[in-house]
Amino acid sequence: MRSFNLKTSVFVFTLSMPVYCFLFSCHPTNIPDTQLGNWIASAPVGDPPRGNASCFVIGTDAYVGLGYNQSVGSTGRLKDFWRFSHDSGWQQMADFPGAARSEASAFSVGSFGYVGTGYDLVTVYSDFYQFDPVGNVWSRKADFPGVPRYDAVGFSVHGKGYIGTGFNVNWMNDLYEYDPVQDKWSLTPGTSGNFSKRQGAVAFVYKDQAYIVTGTNSGGMVRDFWRFDPAQNPAWTQLANITNTDAETFDDGYTDIQREYGTAFVNGDQAFLTTGSNGSMITSTWAYDFASDRWSRRSPWPRAPRSGAVSFTVSGHSYVGSGNNGNNGTFDDFDEFAPTEAYNSNDY
Repeated sequence: MRSFNLKTSVFVFTLSMPVYCFLFSCHPTNIPDTQLGNWIASAPVGDPPRGNASCFVIGTDAYVGLGYNQSVGSTGRLKDFWRFSHDSGWQQMADFPGAARSEASAFSVGSFGYVGTGYDLVTVYSDFYQFDPVGNVWSRKADFPGVPRYDAVGFSVHGKGYIGTGFNVNWMNDLYEYDPVQDKWSLTPGTSGNFSKRQGAVAFVYKDQAYIVTGTNSGGMVRDFWRFDPAQNPAWTQLANITNTDAETFDDGYTDIQREYGTAFVNGDQAFLTTGSNGSMITSTWAYDFASDRWSRRSPWPRAPRSGAVSFTVSGHSYVGSGNNGNNGTFDDFDEFAPTEAYNSNDY
């Protein structure tokens, strides 16, 4: 892989041809799960390095911005945004118009991206903005109506956006729905009590259903795992816990799925969870199979341990990068994760 950094743009040329297959038919069964999934060096995001950034995907492009870097400004918070595509790499976009911040929530609906909440060590925010990638412009929308917060999750299903959980003085488990057509928010019914209060969780979407998992509550790792589908009644379905709590043997090896500030993405018919912290930085990677509601190990994150990384899948390719080391160090590196390839240490 060759990469060129031309000021605000990074162009990446990949020499290998993509391979498409069904996971059930071409899984290399002779490879141990812990060596399945290859990490391949990709282009770093533009300066400065950052942790606890925000990310959303529109079409074949991912957008990454905001976050924390100790050496920037009075609060160490950022407001720049970058676009990434598999074919052309990184390009800087218009700055976020609100205050610089980290740990903000983001999602996309249709052809627009949305970002809100977050904090800067002094202020916890509830303002909310829409990004138009065609015009490369931001516009302010109706403020998030819940308690201002950070470390919340954001996602979209069935044409609506959602922000929930997070922290501000206390941990939360509420969930608010955003209607982009009406520019209105509403509290989703039946939320409180369905799942543990938490901050630093992850959310991912598969077939228009959202999954919320991991995070911490009152200093302890949460173990419950939930699927959310507002088109169903009830909207919430509890899935198998992510630690050993069942009389059966399937979860005996679930020793380090629990974490905070990890990152998760979907590729094919599986979701993948990696990086984060469970008292110390961890690099373990887990694959979640939607059909069986079971987790299995994959090759661990190969670079420096970190939390507060971001991940996304565009054009069938998944990427993980940025983050912080828990000691004011931040990262700008990104790697592609190829879930059906064997791990090769020469590729990163």
